[in-house]
Amino acid sequence: TDTLQAYEFPMEMKNEGFKTSSKIQYVSQAGNFLRKGFCYSGVLKILKVILSYDYLWINIRVKGGAYGCMNGFSRNGDSYFVSYRDPNLEKTLTIYEGVPEYIKNFDADDRDMTKYIIGTISDLDTPLNPYARGKRSLMAYLNQLDFEALRRERQEIVNAGQQSIRDLEGLIRSILEDKCICVIGNEEKIEEQKQLFQTVENLFI
Repeated sequence: TDTLQAYEFPMEMKNEGFKTSSKIQYVSQAGNFLRKGFCYSGVLKILKVILSYDYLWINIRVKGGAYGCMNGFSRNGDSYFVSYRDPNLEKTLTIYEGVPEYIKNFDADDRDMTKYIIGTISDLDTPLNPYARGKRSLMAYLNQLDFEALRRERQEIVNAGQQSIRDLEGLIRSILEDKCICVIGNEEKIEEQKQLFQTVENLFI
């Protein structure tokens, strides 16, 4: 049949902890800002760069001793904060919870903002081989993403200032309010902090 049928993926908060024999953790927290009434903006791409090289990097990597950290904000609202090869667990979740306050007090001069914007645009304008161009076009088609949306995103990035970053405080709070977490890590560490999870189980049986 040629009839298209919509499929709905069931959404539920599981907050799972997966125990391993490893001495380190992979700590993630996620949420969705569209469901809270916020809209996607190109400024979120700048925020990703800022957090990756400043707040999250300094607190999770430099001070916390994790191997790395990531964050992302998609057009459908799904967003995440992740640490990997992280010696900490609850401490890292506390750092995630501090992101809105960091944004609220964000301060950067024109030179630093320009650097953040250039870094963001460089991610958008990376050279693409034929395969990558085809993949980008396919994803744009599947997501009904047109040229005007991309042009608007670019303008939001280029015209952003430090107040544009501060204005994202409420959006980030809405993501963290979902309290959706998942951790893969040390068995003893997860057992010590199992009150954070709805279910705890071994990753390998």
